[in-house]
Amino acid sequence: MLKVTIKGEVYSFDNDSYPLPEAIELEEKLGIPFAEWERSLYLGSAKAHAGLAWLTLKRNGRDVKLADILSGAWPEDGGLNLGDISARFEGEPDPTGAPSAEPGPSTSEPSPKSSASSPGSGSTSPSPTSTSSSAT
Repeated sequence: MLKVTIKGEVYSFDNDSYPLPEAIELEEKLGIPFAEWERSLYLGSAKAHAGLAWLTLKRNGRDVKLADILSGAWPEDGGLNLGDISARFEGEPDPTGAPSAEPGPSTSEPSPKSSASSPGSGSTSPSPTSTSSSAT
């Protein structure tokens, strides 16, 4: 689950579920394949962020046209700036600079000097950022 902030207002966004009609509508309105939209979000594309803002507002019951976001007609106070749209995973630190707890003493122990892997060390598990590819 993501927390998407648009012009200071925070919305919930289920980034694990994209109904097919919604994905097709996004593709048609942005003129790019859905997978390209997802990639473009991570690359910082303004068009992709406009699509995220539109989907987020739509899923949260706001009737805003994507064309109005893209043209700057919404919101009426002069449109969105790229910095007006941000997303973070639930549980991640607030990027707005909200105060955090004071740092305390470290509780981590130094790593052992042995280079051998132990059972359950995860040395054969894929990393959380690994991706798989398939022929399409």
